[in-house]
Amino acid sequence: MNSWSQRHSSDLKGHVKYHFQEYLSKKLGKISLFGLCVVIGAIAEPMLSGDRLAVSAQTCVKPSSLQNFLNKVSLGDDYIARYAAAANAIENKRLEIFRTAKSNSNWSNVASLAESQQTKVCDLTNPPEFLQSLCAQLRSYSEEAICRYGFTAKDFNQITLEQTQNPRLRSLIQNKQMQLRGNK
Repeated sequence: MNSWSQRHSSDLKGHVKYHFQEYLSKKLGKISLFGLCVVIGAIAEPMLSGDRLAVSAQTCVKPSSLQNFLNKVSLGDDYIARYAAAANAIENKRLEIFRTAKSNSNWSNVASLAESQQTKVCDLTNPPEFLQSLCAQLRSYSEEAICRYGFTAKDFNQITLEQTQNPRLRSLIQNKQMQLRGNK
């Protein structure tokens, strides 16, 4: 090849490369803009239609697949705050039910039986009637709280398991729980 054709060939390659990059950039920009619009819509819609937690508590709609994707991509402050709030609510209810159970005259027998079977009192095979009712209340409340804060039981349990194995995550959750308790 002579120098003129090499120079023009190089110019043509540069020109084609420039236009391809510009085309690709525009397409990626449109895709990114569309994705951003979807995310903003998913976040803004509940705000425009009212309180997200109040709406969620009434309808108990499970998080969308988009929300599940976003949650898995980033364990953000909102995600941890919602988990901590749900865990606090469930713990408060558990303590309330525990105090009620302890006030029953059969409590010591039930606690001894659970201890001998190395199980939780709510997991006993044939719990007494007073305990059946209390455990049902706790289960029902827990399911509602998990849903109210925007989780599925599977997601909530996964985070619970993960935080037992991840000290950093556990610390973040505990700090958020302390903040939430301090705000009451």
